[in-house]
Amino acid sequence: MIRVNARLVRTAVGAAVITVALLGCQTVKPALSAPADSAVQVEKSGFSPAAATGLNAIEISLLFGNGESIKIWRLDVVGSGVTRRSWSGDSAYLPASLTWDGKSDSGALAPEGTYTAKLSIEYAGKYIPAAAESRSFLLDITPPEGTIAISPDRFTPTEGGSLAGPVTLTITASSTFATMDAWSMDVLDAAGGLVANWSGQWPKTAVTWDGASLSGGTVVPGLTYRAVATVRDVYGNSSQLKADIAVAARTLTSPAVAAQPEPVQTVSNGHPSIAATSLGFSPNGDQVADSLTLALDYGRPSSVVSWKVSIALPGSAPLKSFSGDASNMPARLVWDGKSDDGSLAAEGSYVATLALSYGATSAAATSAPFILDITPPTGSVSLSASLFSPIESSDTISLKVSARSPLARIDSWSMDILDPEGNVFNSFTSKWPADTAVWNGRNTHGELVQSAEDYPVVVRIRDQFGNVGTVKSLVPVDILVEKTPTGYRIVASRIFFKAFTADYQNVAADLAAQNGTRLDALAAKLKKFPGYKIRVVGHAVMINWDKPDAGRIEQTTILVPLSKARADAVEAALVERGLEKTRFTTEGVGASDQLVPDSDYKNRWENRRVALFLDRQ
Repeated sequence: MIRVNARLVRTAVGAAVITVALLGCQTVKPALSAPADSAVQVEKSGFSPAAATGLNAIEISLLFGNGESIKIWRLDVVGSGVTRRSWSGDSAYLPASLTWDGKSDSGALAPEGTYTAKLSIEYAGKYIPAAAESRSFLLDITPPEGTIAISPDRFTPTEGGSLAGPVTLTITASSTFATMDAWSMDVLDAAGGLVANWSGQWPKTAVTWDGASLSGGTVVPGLTYRAVATVRDVYGNSSQLKADIAVAARTLTSPAVAAQPEPVQTVSNGHPSIAATSLGFSPNGDQVADSLTLALDYGRPSSVVSWKVSIALPGSAPLKSFSGDASNMPARLVWDGKSDDGSLAAEGSYVATLALSYGATSAAATSAPFILDITPPTGSVSLSASLFSPIESSDTISLKVSARSPLARIDSWSMDILDPEGNVFNSFTSKWPADTAVWNGRNTHGELVQSAEDYPVVVRIRDQFGNVGTVKSLVPVDILVEKTPTGYRIVASRIFFKAFTADYQNVAADLAAQNGTRLDALAAKLKKFPGYKIRVVGHAVMINWDKPDAGRIEQTTILVPLSKARADAVEAALVERGLEKTRFTTEGVGASDQLVPDSDYKNRWENRRVALFLDRQ
């Protein structure tokens, strides 16, 4: 008889730890072998189910050791000791990844907090059970909170008509769980038209504004403008912050007479009048141009017995009315776009009529037409080139915005160009009718686009009443070839592989299609350089970037072999597409040559790549 002491064996696998229990026994039995490495990892530090598509779920990658011998496996998402979501299967179902949308098995949204993904495997036969656990990650749906500070608190015009100085607008915002990421800020006039616009990344959140508008003018004394900032955390939660920017009325002084405040209404010429103070409004609840102000002149106010204001479509019955008598004669009335029964009035061109009773006589006045409009603009984006190649063919690409609105004129637009992971890469803003952004392919830090990637474009078109419509497009980037002292370099070529493998074919259908297209384009590009050797270098992301000892094991045992296998797979794919195998050499460097730190969850996708070098034979 042989007694085996109970002990635990722990083996690091990337971010995972496999724990194997060897239990004491009293009889001789066939020894169970440790299975091949299994692992589980998450690709982000956190996510928000409330965020936009692409940011509202987290992908959990899986590696099953000796998958053909698995009896049953189970993956649990666990937070605060409670399992919120589970998947299971056997050797017939071994997914490369699973996606969690933040909902529990019951369909309810899981609580905010810290989670891990735990993989457990039971084998039928010669292998002992295995377990692996991912790095922790956050589920966060709380939007950021903050303020916009204005310093000084208003613009002050001088006697000469200029402004005494600029104002500084500073965004302060924070999130319960996440770090802050990006912001954009619009300054709007009373009608919702765009006056000024900025965007940026945290922590640079202050801008200095001299009062100049995008149209070339300046702010108007006596008016108030609204700053609207959209702030976003790293998990995609966003919120809007608002602040008013007042412009003091211009004052005129002399040694004898001090300036008097402007009267609330114009001096009456004895005739009643009613006028909208703007051409229209958009009562859509966004707190921009949500109401319309009517200015009233009663003609002979001392003779008024009663008055009534009616709002209607021309030729139709009134749908909204206000009334009063001599004790209540407001100089202004504000209409919120609702009819007398509380429902929102239909879109269209309206007029307001002021009816006055002076006792024995009466009088009436009708306003010029004004517009109620809640329909956002529509449009499209066209590109000057179907494929952007900023190194070989053109340094820039033009993105032309087309826009239309059924009732309002187009006021302005802003454009965000996103990187392939959904982060803001560059931004443009313009007042209409200027309609084109010219982009040099670089971000705000001067970094060039990645090769063979699609860069999403999101354009927000604003009409004169503050309605905003969104238009989307893509800028496809060509295979980029850069000159080097010894030949050429393909700037980058991202191929999507099945997690922990060199398999680029058995992935999601859309990713497999992208892989095929990129490899076809890469082969076509390489055929233009027949006199060059091709060196393919595989790179990978390190999970244990913050654990030096585990990181060294990961680099040696996992990342270098994996990146070499992926380089070999790309070589084989290119040979299948007609390139000579004798031209190739392959190498795997794992995580030894990173473009960005592996701790940068937002941008480390750039490290997961295959680089190609062309050297003269």
